[in-house]
Amino acid sequence: MKIKKYIGLFASVLVSQFFISCNEDSIDKVNSPIPYESIGGYDNSDDIAPSNLITKVSFENSVADSKNGISGGVGTAVTYAPGIKGQAYKGSSSSFIAYSTVANSLVGVKSITVSMWINTNPHTGGAQSLFMLPKTTDFWGNIFTLVEGTGPATTMLMKNHIQKDVTPSIPWSGQFIEHTGANLLPNMFGSWKHVVWMYNGTSSTYSMYIDGKKLDLPASLAKRYASDPLAGGVGYGELANSNVSKFIIGGFQQHLGAPWGAADGWMLNYTGLMDEFRIYNTVLSDNEVVALYKLEKDNR
Repeated sequence: MKIKKYIGLFASVLVSQFFISCNEDSIDKVNSPIPYESIGGYDNSDDIAPSNLITKVSFENSVADSKNGISGGVGTAVTYAPGIKGQAYKGSSSSFIAYSTVANSLVGVKSITVSMWINTNPHTGGAQSLFMLPKTTDFWGNIFTLVEGTGPATTMLMKNHIQKDVTPSIPWSGQFIEHTGANLLPNMFGSWKHVVWMYNGTSSTYSMYIDGKKLDLPASLAKRYASDPLAGGVGYGELANSNVSKFIIGGFQQHLGAPWGAADGWMLNYTGLMDEFRIYNTVLSDNEVVALYKLEKDNR
């Protein structure tokens, strides 16, 4: 009788341990992390064209570029605020970041994609500079993005600038690409907007995306020429920056002091928010731009 009791007790212990083990396995499966769904074939924003990403400033309470395309950054009146992904740069009428060193990968860029998140409001009195790759021998810089002051408006007047300094020189070496008139950017104020613009040095074409959507641009903006096409001008070709010194986010090269001198009154610091500032030395595909927008929005 005792033997039967011991056998029954031992069997019940085994059964209970089996069920406990099964329950623990079930709990572990329930609590195991669910993998993110891939977006455009990517799991993380940094998986997109990683070998071509030459500058990335995420503003996580820091002005550092994790790719060292620009380095030696020093912030003036820089603060931070919640961004689209972690923290973001918070501009003001006196804020900017000055970088002392620019890597050859950025100096020698031939095609370019610039990507950033901005959250700003209309302003008056001049143009705000989001970033600039300076040029020591010219009033204007090499590559930059400006937002013109239009007052209380629902559309944004953005200007992007590219440069081609070659020998012999070309008539249209420095070019402003202006989103004016029918090409003003709608619904750009008061919320986070993902802005991507790119120039393809092989096809001499310019394009822009807002929140992952490619803008339908007229040929007058999209196609770039080295001289007047009506007089036989050829395509603009690859970019060629010159006399590069330093880099600035949130201001004009004139805010850096010598050798540029003081900033004119209309040259304004960027007063909005900025996050996930990136520069690629290539042109991203439609799929890559959409994936970048969605992944960063998803905090990835």
